[in-house]
Amino acid sequence: MRTVSEVDHVPLTRFDLPDAGFGRAMPSAPSSPIGSVAIPAHNEAKVIRRCLDALLTGLAPGELEVVVSCNGCTDDTEDIVRSSWPEVRVIELAQASKPAALRAADGVLAAFPRIYLDADVILPATSARLLVQTLQTGSIVAARPRFRYDTSRCDRLVRSYYTARLAVLAGRHMLQGGVYGLSRSGRSRFNAYPDVTADDLYADQWFEPSEIEVVDDAPAIVTVPQGIRDLIRVLRRRKKGDVELRSLRGGPPDTARFTMRSLMSMAVSRPRSALDAIIFAAIAAIVRVSVTVSSPAGWSRDESSRHEHNHGRCI
Repeated sequence: MRTVSEVDHVPLTRFDLPDAGFGRAMPSAPSSPIGSVAIPAHNEAKVIRRCLDALLTGLAPGELEVVVSCNGCTDDTEDIVRSSWPEVRVIELAQASKPAALRAADGVLAAFPRIYLDADVILPATSARLLVQTLQTGSIVAARPRFRYDTSRCDRLVRSYYTARLAVLAGRHMLQGGVYGLSRSGRSRFNAYPDVTADDLYADQWFEPSEIEVVDDAPAIVTVPQGIRDLIRVLRRRKKGDVELRSLRGGPPDTARFTMRSLMSMAVSRPRSALDAIIFAAIAAIVRVSVTVSSPAGWSRDESSRHEHNHGRCI
């Protein structure tokens, strides 16, 4: 098992995409897909291009079986995908429901291993291929890529929060970050996705940390909320997902103590990061208390992070 550092402050350019292949031969088409990708999408017209550009640039035609599962879309997400990527299958559901979109995608996809990818996450093709190849070995049943947070448009408090979050999550082998992959045997551990808020946390609880590989290649890019109010709204939804999962199969373990130990270690070993640790702890406490007082209603999606990717700061 590799130990992978999650903290990487190197700025990105052109999404860190592989060479598109101009002036040289493109990869030949495989006889059958080496894996599949399920992308649930609800009104993702602003971000679906960057998601599919990153995922498919550099792959051979048909190398991955890709489905965009549109649910409750009232924008032109479906039209964008069909007009630009005819090889990508589009499903249209009337209901705005991510779990329903995942179930529909699972119903039409055939190839394994399978990647579950949020439409607002940028997963480079090289990482997608390595993720699939890792899961094809037979010894790994679940995996995810490294990831970076795009904080280029965020205020100071949000940047501090995510700097500390990366330090807390560094090296932890769990499914998170809006993208993860499962082998056929890994996916067989649970049935259809239930109606829960956090599908990645639901999937994660079926695996021991030692069974999850963190693939060391170009990281996935996670665009995060810009302001503190947007951040708290997203974290409240995430906390709601934790509460939901505790009613299913025991739910995920409470990681509050581990998080506090990580923050203390971070502050001691890197005194300059002490303020980041304090801000993280304060925001986490606010979210925990607020959800106890009043659970968030609906999906509470953050719109501030749904913009065309720029080449600014990532952490």
